[in-house]
Amino acid sequence: MPDSFAKPLFILSFRQRDELAAMAARAGWRAIAARRDEGLGGRITASGAQVVVIDARGAVEEGLAAVRAIGDAAEAAGQAVLVMVSRNDVDALEAAREAGATHFLVSPVTETEFAQALRFAERFADRVSGGRPVREARWVAPLGWRYDHVRRSLQVTTELARLAGVAEEGPASAAWLRQPGDVRARLRNALRRLKLSESTAFAHDLPGLGRVVAHLQRDPHTGRLHGLVEPIGEPDAGAAVRDLFGRRSRSMAALARELPSALKAGEIDVVFQPQVDLASGRITGVEALARWHHRRLGEVGAEALLTAAAQGGRSEEVSAHLQARALQLAAGWPAALEKIRVAVNVAAEDIAADGFVFRLLERIDASGIARDRVTVEVTESGLIERLDVAAALLAELRTAGCRIAIDDFGTGYSSLAYLNALPVDYLKLDKSLTTGITGNARDRVVVRGVIDMATTLGLDVIAEGVETAEQRDLLAAAGCRFYQGYLCAPGVDSATLAALVQAT
Repeated sequence: MPDSFAKPLFILSFRQRDELAAMAARAGWRAIAARRDEGLGGRITASGAQVVVIDARGAVEEGLAAVRAIGDAAEAAGQAVLVMVSRNDVDALEAAREAGATHFLVSPVTETEFAQALRFAERFADRVSGGRPVREARWVAPLGWRYDHVRRSLQVTTELARLAGVAEEGPASAAWLRQPGDVRARLRNALRRLKLSESTAFAHDLPGLGRVVAHLQRDPHTGRLHGLVEPIGEPDAGAAVRDLFGRRSRSMAALARELPSALKAGEIDVVFQPQVDLASGRITGVEALARWHHRRLGEVGAEALLTAAAQGGRSEEVSAHLQARALQLAAGWPAALEKIRVAVNVAAEDIAADGFVFRLLERIDASGIARDRVTVEVTESGLIERLDVAAALLAELRTAGCRIAIDDFGTGYSSLAYLNALPVDYLKLDKSLTTGITGNARDRVVVRGVIDMATTLGLDVIAEGVETAEQRDLLAAAGCRFYQGYLCAPGVDSATLAALVQAT
């Protein structure tokens, strides 16, 4: 099981929470991570962390506001506050220091640099606090789980079994079987995707529960994935665990219940992140990204939206809405954008549904946009289950005039061998690989190797998550054709996109 006594680290990241939590876990920390800053001071205190990371990349004003909110309390508690900014936002570091930040990192950074920065911050906190803990440490009974792929059941510790209300001996099959069939299928798919992961954050500050943190970690000796659920404060741990294993997350269920009215009210929309031709510097395409403009919570990102949709059994409905909305907006763009390609995301559930190709083409035609301006993006994990079926369906779309992209390459199975069997036009390099182009020699070799092999297969490469001119230039030198990321722009509306296109 994971080390329950690893030092806690609190991370607030508005854009890359899970990535930072995974890096921290691999460096030996127990990361408690959040995407929103509501109740930030209390949550940091409850975490017991002496080191706090505020990730302001792509969200400078929000990051500075968070540092200001905790600066005085952190100084009084002897905590280290490490703020992260993008290279384009280094001017904000002075304001961060005045607000109470004690350390900083300028992105992009390697995993080794991040780990060392945490160690420096930890030593600072130890010196300032005199080694006193932020709060009294307490022993927590091991609440661990893992999914056994051979037995096809959850294996849990005795205490977790007791709190979940299942038998203390043997697999927690009762908790597993209480889930509806479609939920079990999604859980199996999620666990299968995580099978190749290292330590990472599986769920943090569970909505509606607040004081529960769950972690996922790979056993370095057996290679098995394990989970750890840690109650914080004075929780009803039994209720929290029963919610984890016996019922759907209450807040996700609440969001799911709001989806029909949100769709009707037009709260669920898309923004467009530009894709830039590295040779000319011109914007040639965009990816449509989901956004939920929630009346109470503010902007809800794609991950939470799609999770709520899945829990409410509305994945296909929401996916269809997002695709139709992106195509509708793109079809209405002014003449300056008439040659810009638009990429729409397709989920594994979409591909598995009967009539997928017919409905998607009907959606494209109904919008009025030309088929040859549409790119269909699908993740590796959505293809690998039935490669033959996926290949046939994608071939139909390609024959109809669309182009095909494999999204987030580098986070899943990453097999260039099977890409050769698929009718693919673009390979999208995940940002975890993109940052490697400025890393050590081994990282650069890996990135260049992926680009070289993709090019050999006749695929154009789009690098995601590009933040600096250095990354852009090195990717171009390695043979990458396109990039998208904050160096150009985040997701923007159609009017802002038009202005960006005219400026390039």
